[in-house]
Amino acid sequence: MGSVPTSNETSFIRLKEFIAAPYGFKYPELELSTDDAPNRSVTSHSKHILILGAGVSGLMVAWMLLDKGYRVTIIADDWAWNRDFEKSRMTSQIAGALWEFPPGGFGVAEGGHANDGWTKMIHQRQWAVDSFDFYNQYDKIDTDFEKHGRSLGLQMTKLHQFYFDNVVSGGEDEESKKLEALKKVSDERSEFEMGIKTYDSAEKITAQFPNVNNKGEIRQKFTSAYSHRTPIINTDKAMAYLMALVTAKGAQLETQKFVGSIKTFGESLLKDHGADVIVNATGIAAKELAEDDDVFPMRGAVKRIDNTRNGQFRHLNDAYLVPAQKDSLGHVIKSIVIIPRSDDVLYIGSLMQSGNYGNDLTPDSPEVQVMWNRAGEFMPKLLAAGVVPSYPFAQGLRPCTKKNAKVRADEETKFHLVHNYGHGGAGWTLGVGTARTAVAIVEALLGALPDGRTTKALGAKEINEKIYGKRSE
Repeated sequence: MGSVPTSNETSFIRLKEFIAAPYGFKYPELELSTDDAPNRSVTSHSKHILILGAGVSGLMVAWMLLDKGYRVTIIADDWAWNRDFEKSRMTSQIAGALWEFPPGGFGVAEGGHANDGWTKMIHQRQWAVDSFDFYNQYDKIDTDFEKHGRSLGLQMTKLHQFYFDNVVSGGEDEESKKLEALKKVSDERSEFEMGIKTYDSAEKITAQFPNVNNKGEIRQKFTSAYSHRTPIINTDKAMAYLMALVTAKGAQLETQKFVGSIKTFGESLLKDHGADVIVNATGIAAKELAEDDDVFPMRGAVKRIDNTRNGQFRHLNDAYLVPAQKDSLGHVIKSIVIIPRSDDVLYIGSLMQSGNYGNDLTPDSPEVQVMWNRAGEFMPKLLAAGVVPSYPFAQGLRPCTKKNAKVRADEETKFHLVHNYGHGGAGWTLGVGTARTAVAIVEALLGALPDGRTTKALGAKEINEKIYGKRSE
């Protein structure tokens, strides 16, 4: 059994026990170690978990299971790549990885789904808060190996969001309600140090943000804005770190591409590996593997800008977001995202193309040019910036579903199968929270803990109803 850490050790992240709304599911305290050794060593009682998929959703589940003392094998057909820029990155690496309080900035107007489906908004917000808690604690780690998030490529910075309508004075529109919910989180979790600030007029915005074009020359003026502290992840660094960490903690890695449905090969896969549960974290591939017709891609692209104070462009430390929204004429204004990463690269986006599986965009594609011009109209000084020569442009497919993220026990299979996919563009915002839910489902299915203790095993439907309530369909 691994050693029990003392309270003054700083290499541990502790996500506290809580009762989740609205159905009262209990999440036990979860302790993660940033050390190479797992929190709890494998024993003869340890169950074996297979994880399909090696993006952030799969790797976070692996980390949690390993630190609980489970045996873990990760099977994937694609792995994080960091050695050069010739090979395309996986979706978890291309993501801007800016933490946003749900729903994210691309909004319902631009392909987002606020409707209740596999999950409700309350679950997504709980997952996001869990993830913020993880990043916030990680930022405070200061040991010989970890210095305030550097290994993970984490930085805590400010996010500024801008709106045409007044969303900061307690209105009944969705954006106003979202801000009020975020303020409640900030009040209840003072350790997050969110420091929310609001601006309720065009004049205040112009005075506070002189780099932002708010003269009404393009569409109309921004009349409200708000700022808060938020995490940003350097995804290349983070994926390399997570791969190295789970390998050091004992995960076995296998490269294999699956064809067909998990329902047809899952039982034999478990038997071949002597395993007990499959966690499906395959993203877009879940459309075929999970026979889920609700899965669809949301193609995205970013321009990668040199953020090193070279030339006329001055370095940016803060993130800027104009969520997709409608102007005074009822026309949808697409989102603008400006994200400074810890590697002196500025991500400029965002492109949202629903149902497009293509990987054929270039920096000269018309929609990419429009995306760049949109950002330049918002912040004119960007037009003096230059791209990163070695890697100027990135594109990928966000794995979405029409029913929001699916983190559930499969109710149809005779073997234990847990799904964890469909995060859309919010994998790094929701990923810690969804992984924690997936792990809780694994343990509820097994009714056995790594230290040999047993609990009452629950059926898949019972578990899902305890977390999400009864489905209406």
